[in-house]
Amino acid sequence: MKKLIFLFAAVLLTAISANVFAQSTGETPAPGATHEYSITPGNVANTIAWTVLEDDLTTVAAGVTVASASSATTDITWGAGLTVGDWYYVQVVETDGGGCSNTKVLPVQITASPFYLEIIAANATQCYDGAVVVSLADPSTVNYDHGNATIEFTVTPYDFSTSYTGYSFDIDLDFGAFTGLDASNVSVSANASIAGGTVTVTDNAAVTITYVVDNTNTYDNSSAVDAQDYTGTATISNGETSNGVADNGADGTYVDATDVGRPNTSGISTN
Repeated sequence: MKKLIFLFAAVLLTAISANVFAQSTGETPAPGATHEYSITPGNVANTIAWTVLEDDLTTVAAGVTVASASSATTDITWGAGLTVGDWYYVQVVETDGGGCSNTKVLPVQITASPFYLEIIAANATQCYDGAVVVSLADPSTVNYDHGNATIEFTVTPYDFSTSYTGYSFDIDLDFGAFTGLDASNVSVSANASIAGGTVTVTDNAAVTITYVVDNTNTYDNSSAVDAQDYTGTATISNGETSNGVADNGADGTYVDATDVGRPNTSGISTN
């Protein structure tokens, strides 16, 4: 008897897990997702009417958008505010010229988004790209220019549906209280583009974001030995697949950092 109870519990847990972690599909869409629905009409001259109903099979569902209600194929967008686990019913009615109609209904259950992103810094610590440039402000004052440092991050998507291609996210590179850094020189790998801090990826592969950060500060022998050292912290947010499935915000890694610096060499002492 105990074995039977354990077996039932295992089956129940598996069913719950499947509902929570299933990929977003037309029958198990995640909130915010858009999926395509279609029929083959009995006659191309017949009229088509798509609706999405609640579980009383009468009330038109709120928060659901049917793109082409009178076409044989339509996109349906499941609103971001829909509740995981709720059931809806996609209904299509086909009517011929004589007024004779036929109805088909597809049960649909809202499912939690399985999609998430992971950001990883290429290096935990990073030197500047070149040697220190030394110059004289006047015969008694030596200036040090540390120049550029290249900081690279890779963002990888996980558990997405193969029914879409592409995803996007926002990225921000922060340096805390450190000032005088110019991070405007940013590029992405060939499968993506970046505009205004939003990265758009054209496939379902990982994307690399590269910042060439210019330290515009000038230092001299009175500066602290670690004055040139800083941390670049990248944060990603608002991950979304091309068909609207949002990053679930729980499973991924959304922040990583690189420490940029040089050996903390002291000033030259003499007797």
